[in-house]
Amino acid sequence: MVRIILIYSVINIVIQCDVISRSSYCDIKYVFNGQLGVKIADCKNRGLQFVPQDLPRDINVLDISSNQLKSIDSSSLINYTHLQELNGLYNLAVLDMSHNLLDLSHAYSPELFLPIQHLTKLDIRSNMPQPENYNKQFDYPGHAFGVLRELTFLGIDMMPVPIFGSGISQMKYLRKLYFESCYLVRLSNKTFQKFSSSLEELYLKNCRLNFVKTEDDALSPFPHLRVLDLFGTFMHLSRALLLLHPYRYRNMTTINVGHVSDLTIDSDDFPYALTITSDIMKNLKSICIENLDLSQNGIVDYKHGSLFSFDHPECLKHLSLKGNRLILAHINNHEEIDSFFRKALRLQSLDYSYNVVNFFIENSMTSDSNFKISGGSHVILPASLEKLDISFTIVNTLPLSLLFIVPKSIILLIWIYLIQIQL
Repeated sequence: MVRIILIYSVINIVIQCDVISRSSYCDIKYVFNGQLGVKIADCKNRGLQFVPQDLPRDINVLDISSNQLKSIDSSSLINYTHLQELNGLYNLAVLDMSHNLLDLSHAYSPELFLPIQHLTKLDIRSNMPQPENYNKQFDYPGHAFGVLRELTFLGIDMMPVPIFGSGISQMKYLRKLYFESCYLVRLSNKTFQKFSSSLEELYLKNCRLNFVKTEDDALSPFPHLRVLDLFGTFMHLSRALLLLHPYRYRNMTTINVGHVSDLTIDSDDFPYALTITSDIMKNLKSICIENLDLSQNGIVDYKHGSLFSFDHPECLKHLSLKGNRLILAHINNHEEIDSFFRKALRLQSLDYSYNVVNFFIENSMTSDSNFKISGGSHVILPASLEKLDISFTIVNTLPLSLLFIVPKSIILLIWIYLIQIQL
């Protein structure tokens, strides 16, 4: 039976939130999460050039994102410290100053965060302008951040050649590190040396302005990493996978190395049209990984014992091969991919969309319109699969496109258009 399915999905999220009062510049809101109430000072997008001084003393969250702050006078926060004696801001947990004009080179004094040193989340991303000199080392104000010993989340911009001071090492409980406005050109073995080894999630995304040179042990300071997101950071897939050396034979939740290769960094040493080899996969294959993104990396082929030769395919839940130029099944590799899908017992989603193959592939499979399983131009998907996306995938090398065979017992959510064959 052949079915063409077109599905649209709309998700509405409702949050109970009432404006209960207003200061000179901000809305004061209560947001209820179950039985718990959180009091928020919403000061975002107000054109502010300074921190408001008339906020309630018992707010839980202060949001001053998307304003025009160029500097913060420490006396502004000291005023709130004085109010702490009357349940002021000393226990402030979340401070969001993202999307402003706060320059890391001069906006943060050593005393700045002393009045609010119990912060657990600090977001100062999207503040730094594009630098004029990409070869100059940049010293981060570790003296200012060193007092934030309870911080678990830090969002900050990444400069071309970053030097993180010793104050950073005082953040012993840091779990999530997000970099944005990324101008990175070099990720060395020393870049993260001063950070706490407790880090579990690292997001270093969209560093696109330069080819990012990497050293293999750059992530060694983070032995407990569970989430690594490098999406859109141009360092080439082969180099990105070498960074996984510290996590061999470990468990990880997410590895996102999507679009780390690009035509703009194409070279003889780092070709955009990439054939995956066992050497490229030597680190990744050994990791028990739940969510893996290899999308948009110019992958055109793979050798035997490489792309689908995971030591623990049963760990995978979500796999994205979107936006490459890859045909899954070859005569030489058909047994390997069959074995992979048989063992991928927990695989819930497979994204094989936007793969355009319009060049000759040696040993590519062919099939006639009658379709026989013995002909081999097919992939049998696991019963655990819930979502398959093959939208906008075009294979011009075959008389008949690659067929995905779905067991009768499962229901697939198939996006855009998919020809589904049930046996």
